[in-house]
Amino acid sequence: MHLTELNNVTALPSGAAAPEWMRGLFRRRSISFANGQTDTDTRVFWLQSRRLTIDLRLPTPAQQAAAADDIAQQADYEGWYASSVWDGEQLSWNGGDSYQLHNRWPEPALLSRTGNCMMEFAPSGAYVEDWRLQNDQPGPLIGLELVSEKDLSSGAEYERHGALLICGNYAGLVIGRQKKISTAQHQPLREQLLSPSLSEEKRSQLLDFETSLASGSLSSGFTVTDSLWHARVGQPLLSLEGFEPDSERGYLRQLLMIDGKKIARRYRIDTFDMAFPFTAQTSTTVEAAHWLQQESRTLTRYTRSVS
Repeated sequence: MHLTELNNVTALPSGAAAPEWMRGLFRRRSISFANGQTDTDTRVFWLQSRRLTIDLRLPTPAQQAAAADDIAQQADYEGWYASSVWDGEQLSWNGGDSYQLHNRWPEPALLSRTGNCMMEFAPSGAYVEDWRLQNDQPGPLIGLELVSEKDLSSGAEYERHGALLICGNYAGLVIGRQKKISTAQHQPLREQLLSPSLSEEKRSQLLDFETSLASGSLSSGFTVTDSLWHARVGQPLLSLEGFEPDSERGYLRQLLMIDGKKIARRYRIDTFDMAFPFTAQTSTTVEAAHWLQQESRTLTRYTRSVS
């Protein structure tokens, strides 16, 4: 069954949901630090459903392509998903799974949005990030959290974490490692990957993680545009076929073939809205709208849509 053919899909409530103005795909325009330095080149994407976040952070396309076989460079890429909790002022994250083995962004986010611009302030004052919403038309908003995977050929079932978020014409996918990596010693990923004593088996386990961003549509599918792994660019993100309701309400199963094996993935439903009202505009007061119109000759002299 195609994902669009599912009926009576029920999301499971848990925690405080992110407000509607925070949902969708955002691309970071800049990050400015307390030391006066600003980065506008790192590719950073944030996908948000009701209670799930996917985050992907990469160097420029040229640098990533040049480092396609460079483990030292790949050790610093970032991709993760987590559960998000909104308290009315701050968004914080817990759980989920990450390519990195330590939390590089421990602070919650102070967030506000005007138009398509969402500003994120670190409570410590360490940095401020300028995010731009990429969605400007209503469309599907689907958030599914991967909770387990089963090899139907062998019958082996194992815990596996990840997420699939569809935001209009964009989609993000996280598939965590099949074998959990021990973080008891709090050794960062970079140190482990570059260790001279690292075995090929352990290297493969460490690299067994995907975070990818794709564009397309629910009807035609999604093609990867950005990924932890450069080789994934241009490939289909994943099949949207093979879904079916799970025996437990609030979950879905997907049957698919991976490396010649028949696999069943089980997802927890966070969001399933086929017509979410994405918009690049936010509300303001009548007085403010009048002021903008009255002073438009100068205020809108050079304005344009910036994403």
